[in-house]
Amino acid sequence: MKNKEIESFKWLFQCWLRCMGGNAPKGFFADQCASMKRALEACMPTTIHRWCIWHIMKKIPSKLNGYKGHAEIEQEMSEVVWNSHSKDSFDRNWNEFLLNFGLVDNKWLSDLYEDRHIWVPIYLDHHFWTGMRSTQRISML
Repeated sequence: MKNKEIESFKWLFQCWLRCMGGNAPKGFFADQCASMKRALEACMPTTIHRWCIWHIMKKIPSKLNGYKGHAEIEQEMSEVVWNSHSKDSFDRNWNEFLLNFGLVDNKWLSDLYEDRHIWVPIYLDHHFWTGMRSTQRISML
């Protein structure tokens, strides 16, 4: 979409719902577009919105490139995200990761942590996603 305003996404989702006889999808994969998230919450409140982890992980080099040892940071963040086997272990590992690399005050990482329930696999494992974790295109289940 050329215009990524909330109202534009609301219009799109309302049209989609009309075409689908009012049936909202159970789940929705998308990138981190805040306008889309708000429109989805307004138009399809029962739909589970999930951020595409591929998009997030792809942003690591550009978001953390200014830090010394950014390649190590990227590797460790990936380990924490993919290898935490419980929510508690993710939280513990994430905080340890931030402390070890001096990233406690990084806004991007703080924001990601606040929204962990819509992108970190361990927070989404109680929903059925047909094995999908990411997509390079927006998809609906």
